[in-house]
Amino acid sequence: MVILDAILIVAAIYLAYSLRYHIITPNNPFIEGLKNQLFGYTYLADDRAAPHFSDYWFLITGVPIGLIIIFASRRLYNIRLTGNWFQQVWTIISSVTIGIAFLITIYFFFVNPNVVTNEGFILPNSRLLVPFIWASAIIVLCLGRLVVSGIMGVLYRMGLGETRVLVVGSGRLGKMVMQCLAASPNLGYSVVGFLHDLNGTPGDFGRFKMLGTIDDIGLVIRSMQVDEVIIALPSDMNKYALHSVKLCEHLGASFKLIPDIYELNLSRIDIENIEGIPLLGIKQISLNTPQRIVTRSIDISISLIFLLIGSLVFLSIALAVKLSSPGPIIYKQERVGLDGRHFKMLKFRSMYKDADQRLAQLEKFNEAQGPIFKMKEDPRVTPVGRFIRRTSLDEIPQFFNVLKGEMSLVGPRPPLPREVAQYKEWQKARLSIKPGLTGLWQVRGRSNISFDEGVLMDIYYIENWSLRLYIQTLLRTIPAVLFSRGAY
Repeated sequence: MVILDAILIVAAIYLAYSLRYHIITPNNPFIEGLKNQLFGYTYLADDRAAPHFSDYWFLITGVPIGLIIIFASRRLYNIRLTGNWFQQVWTIISSVTIGIAFLITIYFFFVNPNVVTNEGFILPNSRLLVPFIWASAIIVLCLGRLVVSGIMGVLYRMGLGETRVLVVGSGRLGKMVMQCLAASPNLGYSVVGFLHDLNGTPGDFGRFKMLGTIDDIGLVIRSMQVDEVIIALPSDMNKYALHSVKLCEHLGASFKLIPDIYELNLSRIDIENIEGIPLLGIKQISLNTPQRIVTRSIDISISLIFLLIGSLVFLSIALAVKLSSPGPIIYKQERVGLDGRHFKMLKFRSMYKDADQRLAQLEKFNEAQGPIFKMKEDPRVTPVGRFIRRTSLDEIPQFFNVLKGEMSLVGPRPPLPREVAQYKEWQKARLSIKPGLTGLWQVRGRSNISFDEGVLMDIYYIENWSLRLYIQTLLRTIPAVLFSRGAY
């Protein structure tokens, strides 16, 4: 990346040079008038006046070296290429700005403002080139990072260059770690499985395989060719965590240790440092009044825009539902919302009108774990219903639930009362926020994910709520719907 950045910076300087001397031509009266006002001169309208690119050898050599030193000092090369593009962009923008500030200082105070060409023309040493270099460097470097990140993401998804990860811990923390890694395959982590931490009943967790207990860590690292170990054990098992660390060091496997501080999510921990002493505090994550106003405004605005723009399509769906089978167009179903309050959730009817009565006959064919019912080839679904369910068009009337304030655009999907009645105590936490049209469970696999795993995703969203996560989930819904991942 250092070599690539050097090449990209030189390319950015050449782009700035081309903009300054060839694209923004001296025959442009507006540019010439502006330069005359700002700098007190008019550029000579003669192509011979333009210096050669090689004349800027001090920029071609000095700027790449300076910027790379700044990048290295600000730990840009320690950021993982995939998954942290915005962090890289911010580091690039701030670093280039710092570098250009130094360049401006040198340019204005130490470089002769005029040079004489071989042809005898007196030319200004273009200070206008400096902002061009600043803008070009940011754009070129950010695009370069984006391309590299995309290429690496594609290679990772193909299984090339992946980091094989073993998670030590089967508790809530370990499960959330596995879900986050699996939800972002472009990061290049492949979860080979996890080790049971002796708490609770041993067994697989959805798509993640249990490979043994924590006593088997050495055997599993050798046999599964593990590259990295993530130790996510509860706080009462610190001695096992230290033992795992020593084994990793002995076997040459890299490791990451996630401390379980009173079962708090690590994103809530605020760390300060006073004379080398770390002080840990807890960030408040509950939605305050301004956050509620912002999210509610977004909910109402997007719902109204969506309903108005798509009104003709929605009327067509309603007509298709009405003509395909007898029964109402809109199906009203009682669901459980915020703090256990019941409400009528709206959907375009996708099943025959006797669907609820036939449910008991189909319970034995349930393909889902937990209290929910899912059946891929459900005979109660109409032909039109099969299409609108796969494309999520049946959910459109729920925008009216959003307008009424019963739902939000993002949140856990509202469960049925009979499902809530079977919830374990920890699963009821998903009722502590307003239900949504979409959520992490939906964008990360929908019906392809087990119930317990999906509930953990909902709880993760609740405990880590932020406006950024809200918008991110909303945007990730678009490809999830377009590609119908896990929908049936």
